[in-house]
Formats: sequence, structure tokens, C-alpha cells
Amino acid sequence: MNRSELVPPVPVKWRKYLALVDFGFQSADELAAEIRRYPKSKVHRLVSDISSEIRHDSRRARRGLYVVKLVPADLQGQLPNFRVEQSSQLKQLVAFLTAHRGVNYVEAWYCRTRIDSEVFSVAGRIVFGAADTGRTQLVEQLWRGSPRLLETYADDFALPYVRASRYSWGWPYSIEHVHLPRKSALSNLQMRSEFGYSMRCIEQEREKIATFCAFLDSFSFKAYSLEYKIVASQLRIIDWDTPNDKRVLVSQEIRGQTDRFP
Repeated sequence: MNRSELVPPVPVKWRKYLALVDFGFQSADELAAEIRRYPKSKVHRLVSDISSEIRHDSRRARRGLYVVKLVPADLQGQLPNFRVEQSSQLKQLVAFLTAHRGVNYVEAWYCRTRIDSEVFSVAGRIVFGAADTGRTQLVEQLWRGSPRLLETYADDFALPYVRASRYSWGWPYSIEHVHLPRKSALSNLQMRSEFGYSMRCIEQEREKIATFCAFLDSFSFKAYSLEYKIVASQLRIIDWDTPNDKRVLVSQEIRGQTDRFP
């Protein structure tokens, strides 16, 4: 057997994250620290490590959101995921992993987002693309949660939510929809203020984001999106999606090799 056959394939999802490293959104070390990866055969360690982190959070009077993803070697739509906030949900996590034992995935990942009230914590998605109104940037943002929850938004959504759009960089956002749950500690005024602050954080990273967008624009997609989170005033671009991610990755990897070997 060829030795290369013994090396497990790098999941396409990880290659997508490495593209963000190549464009300077974070370092390889930061990425490795933010996303914990486990081979399918070691998922019991993932549960143990999350349990330890929750206990650590509790001792420091903090809350974290842990999002577990089951990652195939290749992309196949939205990845199965499970969200954990407290130790009482660990049995459900074990049941989730057991139920997906036969699913074709090669790694299980988790990432942590701090969501306690002592820290500013928002997440969202920006869609870039042509629109009939001329507004080419559409943003959806929620508070103290994962941007993947945006896909479940409904009238009874449990988290504060804002949808807004603007024409392009430098333009102010026009807020189109605000959702504030009854039990939310946020006031409408504070929510709008924090949304404005979030957008200023993104605008401050305009040059870096625009460079990546220019690369994606070269594929002539009608639209594509970037996911972000801002925790304690630190902006992170954490994912991206296009109509053809594999095409983008092949081009990016060729581009990276050309940059390294002129």
C-alpha cells in the first residue's frame, strides 16, 4: 500500500478555513486553537474536553456556546451539528454522536463562543451580490449565538436579531427588520446601538475583507456570503460560502503555490 493512502484526506471544510488564513483573517495557530478537531474514532475525547471546558467556565462564572460539527472529507450541504451550553446537554450530545455513527464523516469538530452577559458577543452573515434595489450588502446579525442559527429564524426566534442592507462599502446600513424576544435583556435602543458598533468593527476591516471579496468576485457568482462573530470587540471572519466552493479552493491553492514559488 502506498504510504500516501494511509494519510487521511484533509476535509474540504478545513481547506476553506485555511483560505481565510491565506487572506490574513487569522493565523494558523489561532485557527487551530479556535476549532478543535477529532478523528471519528476519538469522539469520546471531544465529549470529555467539552465537559472540562464547561466546568472551567462555571468556575469563572462564564457561559460558552459549543457547536459540534460532523465533517466529511467532501462537502455535502449543511453539516450535522449539535449545540451545547451546559453540562446537562452532554448526554444528548453523546446520543447525537451515537445516532450519527453510521454517517460518512471523518472528523468531529467543536468551537466555543463566549456568550455570557459580561462580554459583548454577536454573530452574523453578510451576503454580497447584485440586488434589484442596488443594495449589494445584506447583513443578518444575532446576539449570543451561532451564525448557523440564522437558518432557523422565525417569529418565535429566541435571540435578538437584526436584518439590514446597504449599497456598498462606506454607506450606512438601512435596518429592515428587528426582532427582540420578550425576555431579552436588550432594549431596542441598545440593540440598534450595538448593531451600529458591530458594523463599524466590520468597516474597520474593510481593506482585508474587500481583498477577499475581489477574489470571489473574479468567479462571477451572483452572490456569496461571509460569516463573522465579534466577541469582546474582536472581529473574526469564521466562514464563507459560494455557489461553487471547490472551484474557489482549487484556484486559491494554485494562487498560493504561485505566491510561494514565483
